[in-house]
Amino acid sequence: MNKLMTVAAGLLLSTSAFASNVTLHNDTTVATSSFATKAEALVAGLSVAQNLSDMSQTELRFQLPVNAYQNVNNISIDNTEVKVEEFALVRGEVQYRAIVDVDYHFDAKESR
Repeated sequence: MNKLMTVAAGLLLSTSAFASNVTLHNDTTVATSSFATKAEALVAGLSVAQNLSDMSQTELRFQLPVNAYQNVNNISIDNTEVKVEEFALVRGEVQYRAIVDVDYHFDAKESR
């Protein structure tokens, strides 16, 4: 009986070793609404980038796609890049929107 309990305890301890923390690097894009001028779209994109940089860990958890992972911690934005995109929904009516590319990393629990 003692041997069985020792083996069971050993198996229990060894299975916890299969989960480890890993640092994952990811990227996503955020698009603004449409604007009449490139300058307005650029200002909006820079504002989005600044707002992301100012967010807390909890806020970033809801804004960045990390919900597919367990025990997410230490979310950090590495880089943001703002581009202005020109588009038209109707012929002759050009509009602009900012596309914010966000590179970030976070720690998560990896299970095997």
